Amino acid sequence: MEKQMQTIKNNFHTHCQRCKHALGAEEEYVKSALAGGLSQLGFSDHAPYPDPDADFGRRMEFDELRDYLETVDMLSKKYRNSITIRKGLEIEYFPKFRSYYEELLTTWGVEYLLLGEHFYLNEKGEYANTYDISSTDEYIFYARTVVEGMKTGLFKVLAHPDLYLLNPCAWDDNCKKAADLIIDTAVATGIILEYNANGIRRGLWSYPDGTRYPYPDERFWSLAANAPIQVIVSSDCHEPKYVWDDAVELAYEQLQTLGIRPVMDLESEI
Repeated sequence: MEKQMQTIKNNFHTHCQRCKHALGAEEEYVKSALAGGLSQLGFSDHAPYPDPDADFGRRMEFDELRDYLETVDMLSKKYRNSITIRKGLEIEYFPKFRSYYEELLTTWGVEYLLLGEHFYLNEKGEYANTYDISSTDEYIFYARTVVEGMKTGLFKVLAHPDLYLLNPCAWDDNCKKAADLIIDTAVATGIILEYNANGIRRGLWSYPDGTRYPYPDERFWSLAANAPIQVIVSSDCHEPKYVWDDAVELAYEQLQTLGIRPVMDLESEI
């Protein structure tokens, strides 16, 4: 299949040093986006929780939230003649925080939320780490938590929907069941599924059933390719130099191979 040049360049999944596992301040990412020829840049750093007992780590402190949003507003005005800057957050879904998500989108003035389920509710209703799963049985509980969040209508994009597949498990029926739950809900709700370039950036990993990227997983996306869903490519950059890089370009190439035509922006819904 002939490679197509990517003429529209946008990224709505951008982190900064506030989350404690990224490098660079917000303006450095804007400058990188300008150098890369992007038309839109959406900031979506990991959102804090107002509940001090909700300690999920690796994110800004709650008392940094206002400064983060004001900084993005300032940059949006400063660079308004050169690039469109969007103000978002990435956050997990848990039912007890539903009113908080609503407040972020209203009182706090956040333009969009990415649903990034780094933790989920397990069989006991306890918080569990998506990066620390040893049995594919848990994939179903991950998917159920994600699906419940998707159905709220509060999230514009489901970030790295196949994140659960980074764990050291071979593909089995539970992997497909979890994928089907997520994809079917994307069809029903219209939420955009994200094809995440940061998984490509992590390189190839060895698994019981072969070598592959931790995500995106071709088996998940082969299922998604047969469904009437919207897909967007995101950099999920944690350093300014990755706002637009070879991993992003490869992500577009892989979607082309799968026969998936990605949407290029969030404009119609923001």
